[in-house]
Amino acid sequence: MKKPLLIFATEGEAAPIRAARSDLDIRICGVGVVECALSVAEIISREHPEQVLLCGIAGAYDRSLKVGDVVSVVAEQTATLPPIYINKYSATLPLPLPEVLSNTVMSVGAEAAGAQVENMEGAALFALCNKFGVPCGQIRAISNYVDDAREQWDIPTALEALTKVINDLF
Repeated sequence: MKKPLLIFATEGEAAPIRAARSDLDIRICGVGVVECALSVAEIISREHPEQVLLCGIAGAYDRSLKVGDVVSVVAEQTATLPPIYINKYSATLPLPLPEVLSNTVMSVGAEAAGAQVENMEGAALFALCNKFGVPCGQIRAISNYVDDAREQWDIPTALEALTKVINDLF
């Protein structure tokens, strides 16, 4: 698979793969839909990437997913909006990983509404990439369950698994 532009919400999420692979093109978009949308719009307009992959951690609704599992988000739905305003956005870059539906949330703990995981940036990235014809995908490593207290999250295990999968793919 061709090496896509990798986008992470935070430097903390990007640091392990950045340390392991200086040959990968990595950008930080910021946390949440607004920061992600602004950053990705700027990246697309300035850099014209051939393909984009959003990478990071996620909380799981689905208890069959375990902390450290790495999944491909194939569709995002905006969560916590009234049902009439909920939109779905799709990945266009196939990845050889278990596929899930994700909620893009503004805060943790939204109702699953059919999603297996939640994150805070995915819908923004998919919407922009789809609008401008940039193939996109998303890889998320499970760090917690959505009802876990923040101190229960296992971010190191998730980032170790994410780094391994990115290394294996590219």
